[in-house]
Amino acid sequence: MKGSNFFDCRKPKRYLKIMKVETTISIEADLLEQVKNAAKDFRSHSEVFEKALLEYLPKLRRKSPKRELTREEEIELINRYADEKRKEILENLEYQVEL
Repeated sequence: MKGSNFFDCRKPKRYLKIMKVETTISIEADLLEQVKNAAKDFRSHSEVFEKALLEYLPKLRRKSPKRELTREEEIELINRYADEKRKEILENLEYQVEL
């Protein structure tokens, strides 16, 4: 179509910005209520999600510097790992045959 630049490959950014994909997500009910309340200032729930993700994702990509774990956090991690391994070992022992 002459004169139409909608599918003009020389302007891919315009096409990509307007291309939308429909999806389904599951979120907590109270979070959805907050989205509904925020949507009063937007055209749709989708616009609220899109705006929130556009603001949040760049922050997520910038990893915060790793901090040292406290002694309590280290002990909690060690205990959790030990509990998981203990369960795994006990399950394996159930399958062993006595010699």
